[in-house]
Amino acid sequence: MKKFIVLVSVIVMLSGCGNNSARYNFSGSSDKWDVFYIVNISNGDREEKNGTIKFTGGEEAPETVDYKIETNSGGSEGTGITLIDGVGKIGNGFCSGCAVIQEDEAIKVEITWGGQTENLILINEN
Repeated sequence: MKKFIVLVSVIVMLSGCGNNSARYNFSGSSDKWDVFYIVNISNGDREEKNGTIKFTGGEEAPETVDYKIETNSGGSEGTGITLIDGVGKIGNGFCSGCAVIQEDEAIKVEITWGGQTENLILINEN
């Protein structure tokens, strides 16, 4: 019986550990781009980010793009990101013990391709 009580206690304690997590779904659009940026926060200082861009312009999508992402806690950038069927991955990363993106933050994204540049603001949809 004691083992059962200890087991139940451990399960209850461990189930409480996941309560300090959040998932934010940021998105924004411009004339030629849709951007989606998913941020998973755990333990208050662990962050996993995954971004997707989609070309929505009327002409043929570019083969590659450059991007910059700016947040209050930092940013990221990439050059020569390949698009497949007008879709590419941006800003993917993970950090632990870092300053994390906040729920009410507005994320700035700049996309550059073929001598053109568009700027977007991403807002959390949650």
